[in-house]
Order: sequence, then C-alpha cells, then structure tokens
Amino acid sequence: MINVGIASEIITPARGVALAGYFDPRPNTGAHDDLKVRVTLFRQGSVITGFVSYDLCFICMNIIEAVRQKLAAAGMNFGGELIFHAIHTHTAPYPAPFFGSDSTDKEYLADLIDASFRAIRRAYKNLAPAELFCAKENNNPLAFNRRYFMKNGKVVTNPGKLNPDIVKPEGPVDEEITVMAIRQDGRISAVLANIVNHTDTIGDDFVSADWPGRMEHTLQTKLGSDVQVSMMLGCSGNINHFDVTTKVDQTSYAEARRIGGIYADIVAGLIDKAEKISDDTLQTATETVEIARRTITDEEVRKAEKIMEETKHFDGGAAMTSEELAAGAGPVLRFFARQLLAFVKDWQGVPAEFEFKSFKIGKDFIAVSFPGEPFTQIGMAVKAESCARYNFMVTLAMGEAGYICMEECYSRGGYEILPISETGMAYNAANIFIETGKKLLKRYV
Repeated sequence: MINVGIASEIITPARGVALAGYFDPRPNTGAHDDLKVRVTLFRQGSVITGFVSYDLCFICMNIIEAVRQKLAAAGMNFGGELIFHAIHTHTAPYPAPFFGSDSTDKEYLADLIDASFRAIRRAYKNLAPAELFCAKENNNPLAFNRRYFMKNGKVVTNPGKLNPDIVKPEGPVDEEITVMAIRQDGRISAVLANIVNHTDTIGDDFVSADWPGRMEHTLQTKLGSDVQVSMMLGCSGNINHFDVTTKVDQTSYAEARRIGGIYADIVAGLIDKAEKISDDTLQTATETVEIARRTITDEEVRKAEKIMEETKHFDGGAAMTSEELAAGAGPVLRFFARQLLAFVKDWQGVPAEFEFKSFKIGKDFIAVSFPGEPFTQIGMAVKAESCARYNFMVTLAMGEAGYICMEECYSRGGYEILPISETGMAYNAANIFIETGKKLLKRYV
C-alpha cells in the first residue's frame, strides 16, 4: 500500500516585488492569479519521496537547502529525497540573483522558505492510503520547436510570425503528455501532469502562474472540487507556444487562459482512461554530477568587447520582445556581450555540482529530474531507454543550469547557446544529462 500526502501554500508576492523572466526586473503592479507551492508526497514503509512544485521561473539550491534544514530540525529527514522544481512562469519573483544582479526581495524569500516548510509538513501529516492511475498520449497541439533554420543557413530563436526567411524547425517536439491521478477517500485528490512547453505567454508586469495555473483552475471546474493540480515541465528549453504560421498575437493573459483550457481538456480526457498502477513498490535514486562551465575563446572575447564599444550609446536595458531578440537589436547585442565578458571574468571553467533525482513506483512509473532547461531531445532520449510505461521528465529542478543545448546547436545560432552569468554549462552538457538520466533508469533494473 502506498500513502500520499498533498498540500499547498500561496506564495504570491506583495505588490512592487520585482518579477523575473526577462532581462530587466519589472516591479509587479498586481496579480492576475495566485502563485502556489504544491507538495505531493509518496510513502511506502520508511521510504518518502515526491515533488515540491513552485510557481516560479526557477528554483535554486540555497532555497532548497534552507527548506531541507527546517525539515530536519522538525524531525522530517526526507528532504534529501524530494524533487524541488519550478514551472518556469516568467511572471513570478526572483528566487535568487540573476543575470549578474540581485533583484531578490529578502522578505519574500524568507516567506517562501517558510511556506515551503509548512506545505511539506502538512502534506506529511496528511499522508493516507491512495490509489494511483496513469495515462499518456502523443497529443500536444500547442507546442512548437522555437528554433528555426533560416534561408541564410543560420538558426534563429523565435524569428517572428510569418517570417518568409524561415525554412524549417531545427528539431522535434516531444508531444507526449503523461498524467497521474491520485484517488483517496473515493475521490480524485490530486493530478500530476508532465507537459513539454514553455510557460511564457503573458509578458506583462502582473503576477501569474501562467497557463499551468489556468489549467488547474479549469480542471477543478471539470472535476467538481479543488483538486490539487501540479504541472511538471518536461524538457522544453527549445519549445514554446508560438505558431509562426499564423499572425495571431500569442502574448497575453488571454493566451494563458486559452492554453490552460486546452491542456485541461487533454488532461481530463487522460484521467478518464487512466489505468491503475497495481504494483506500488517505491524506490528512489540520486546521481550527483559535476559539470564544468564552458571556456570562452579569445575571438569571442574580442567580439564582445567590440560590441560593447560600438553599442555604448545604448544606456537602457536590453529589449525584451522575441522579434528584437531574433533580429539581434543593439541593446540585445550589448546585453549578451556584457554577460559573456562577466562570465569570462567570474565563471568560465568553474565546475558546478548538480543533483539528478529519480523515483520509481512499481514497474510502471518513473520520474527523473534535470536542472535548468534541457532541450526536448534530452527527455526523448532518456524516455527511449526507460522500462516504465509512464515517465515524468521533470526540469527546472534542484538548481539552475540555464539552457542545456544539443552539442550541434552551438555552431548554428539562437540565443540559448550564449553564456549567462552563473550558467553556461560545457558544450557536452546535453550528453552528460542523457547519460545521467539513463544511469538513474538502470538503478531500478
């Protein structure tokens, strides 16, 4: 018998707290909807694991370690077995300094740690017998590979709608959506969904959990109660919701509602046909991996220094629109040149240590976590080696690593390949991610 405990806490910031997600901090001027930290614990015997899911852009290890310490002090010594991850909404506060500057709100971070502890503690106290049901299908009509080969042979990220120079997408999209429904006391108490898509549909200065928050709201309406719905973001570093074959504006809160509603319909359909996991043996595994940050060439440094000289008349922040990013507008060039030079000074070659975590329920379900924003091919490669029928590839987990691009992408273009502040992992990081994911799978054979 497996026991499950669920709980959540609101982590919406006060008005004025800066939002992450773009180049410059934006003091929020209100909220479209609340942010939450959602906890789903699984226990069998002495083994406890599960998810701590944040409506944040990313989560960093100093927050995780602070929560683990509070848990240990309260006698809950399973913090090291939990997967802490973020949904990657671009309309939530900074959990840590980013882009080389500190826009965090210290009071908010203290409240975030406390709320995380309270939610985990309540979920632990709520542990009760549960039945688990899973389903999956290849049906993700809202996701597109956002990197495109152009007529000049280069790759551009988000090249703009109806751009006549687009040739084709650079790579595939993992269209698999996997769902777990948790039934307790004769009702569905929680739903977990693993979906591959970026969570950046709004673009304004209002707080929001983006389309995952709207998906939860719609599913609660469909299911008739306040079922906790946690979205685990799949490998989406090169995937987003922009359909470049249409001219429809896809940056608004209405778009978050639309996408959330469509995903809610898909998830509800999967719940209806979900199959019970009969074997509920619970196992966990962790691989701690050291990955070096990349080394920048002298030529790249000279180019960045030249850009800084040529763009010194730009005294504002970098432009934020996808079109200006694609075009490489002056402020954008200056921003990335400054980032590269700062990276060379403080981070190049410096190793980083990451926890890759996993747990398995019976023979049918496996969850594997990855830090940062891995490209979709990484999740596809790991799932291809899995012996489980249902697989959650959970990203933005256990610390920040930036974009994890396929090695062949670095010579092609697109802004994901550029080093940023503390990130900028080695060019072979994608191979390390795949190898580590496969190693975790083999721990269960």
